[in-house]
Amino acid sequence: MKICYLNNDLNNKTGSGRFCLALVQSLNKLIPAFNYKVVTLESISLKKPFGLFYFLIRLRKILKDFDIVHALDGWPHGFLATLATIGLKKKVIITLIGTGSIQPMYRFPHKLIMKWVYKRADRLVAVSQNTKKEILKIIPSLKIEVINHGVDFDKYQTLNIKNKNDAEIQRLKPYILSVGTLKKRKGYEYSVRAFAEVAEKFPELKYVIVGQGHEEENLKSQISKLKIEDKIIFLNYLSEEFLVALYHNAELFILLSQDNGKDIEGFGLVFLEAASCGLPIVATLETGAADAVSDGKNGILVPTRDSHKATQAIIKILLNSNLKNSFSESSLEFAKSMNWEKVADSYFKIYKF
Repeated sequence: MKICYLNNDLNNKTGSGRFCLALVQSLNKLIPAFNYKVVTLESISLKKPFGLFYFLIRLRKILKDFDIVHALDGWPHGFLATLATIGLKKKVIITLIGTGSIQPMYRFPHKLIMKWVYKRADRLVAVSQNTKKEILKIIPSLKIEVINHGVDFDKYQTLNIKNKNDAEIQRLKPYILSVGTLKKRKGYEYSVRAFAEVAEKFPELKYVIVGQGHEEENLKSQISKLKIEDKIIFLNYLSEEFLVALYHNAELFILLSQDNGKDIEGFGLVFLEAASCGLPIVATLETGAADAVSDGKNGILVPTRDSHKATQAIIKILLNSNLKNSFSESSLEFAKSMNWEKVADSYFKIYKF
């Protein structure tokens, strides 16, 4: 079995990179003589003259030696896989993740292209029920399976935390935590507003946000207007050890993802990472988080764009130590059940089909 993956990158600091790396590493353990190659698009400029043409020629040469091409997202990965395999009789599998699978369906001529791509695919897999639902709104006849992401639970439990980070962590405590790129779909404008209300009841509490992005200046302006500049800390370029330490020492994890013009959170690996560290979670309904959080068991899902409901959820957890401890224990159990071995086995069954 020889499989070629199409993905954006292999960067362990991006969601797409972490997904691809974790998947192939898990499959490598599961399948004897697993033969694979990952073709990334990060160094390819499809906008350059003839860029697409030359890339497809190169890709077709590669795919001749493989049985399956697995595209990790619809656009442009699924599109390129479909074009490159015309006449090659290769099995095409597309994992529908989030924005790249859904947003093109709301643009012309991308909608027509993606309908053709999805209908030609041998198998379609969504990373969450929400992603599946969004695709079926446009093409109700598609058959889509759901395979959630996984998490390396043991890594988040056993990763060495360097002593030099201890003093830094202690200076931050107590704090709630968010991890994710500073973009509209992450809903930071609502979590910041919710924190401002929470801070009135818990004046010692801080809010640590790990990430960078084009929304940073807007968020800082909002924070200034709310007069909570001394309570919100932005961090970036962290070692993996320090990030894990942040997770383990937080009071809870919050990320209020939202649909921003069909730029959506397909699943949200950070929710499983937080759960692996035993954190209670506050997230949003009608998003990929609904598959990544067990509502009422290890966290609370609130309506999108509703900072007041988020405020209530945070306060409910912080005021009730029994509930907080229960959520923490359930997070650990939930994360254990969402392992990459299970994910790899599900994909292996599809490859054998």
